[in-house]
Amino acid sequence: MRNMAPSRHSSTERNAGRLPATSIQELEPLRHHNPTRGPETLEQCVVRSLDQYFVNLDGAKPHALHEMVMQAVERPLIHYAMQRCEGNQSAAAQLLSDYGLI
Repeated sequence: MRNMAPSRHSSTERNAGRLPATSIQELEPLRHHNPTRGPETLEQCVVRSLDQYFVNLDGAKPHALHEMVMQAVERPLIHYAMQRCEGNQSAAAQLLSDYGLI
C-alpha cells in the first residue's frame, strides 16, 4: 500500500530542475507561427528548431540543450555584431554589452 504521509520536501525541492507548468504552457503560442502577423520571432525559431531536434533524435538521448543552443547562437551573434560594426571590435563589444552579453 502506498504511504500517504505528507512529503518532507517542499514543492520547490520536489520541482527543482523542472520547469513550472506555466512555463511549458507558455511555449505553445511559440509553436504556432502565423505568417500574417509578421516574421517569425527569434523565440519561435528556437522553439521550432528544438521541436525538430527532438523529432530528429527519434528516441535517442539528447545532448545538453543549454550548451548546444548557446554554441549554436553565440558564434553567429558575434559575427553579426562584428559585421554590423564594420569589423570594429570595440564597437561590437559595446553592442553586445549593451544587451548584457559581455
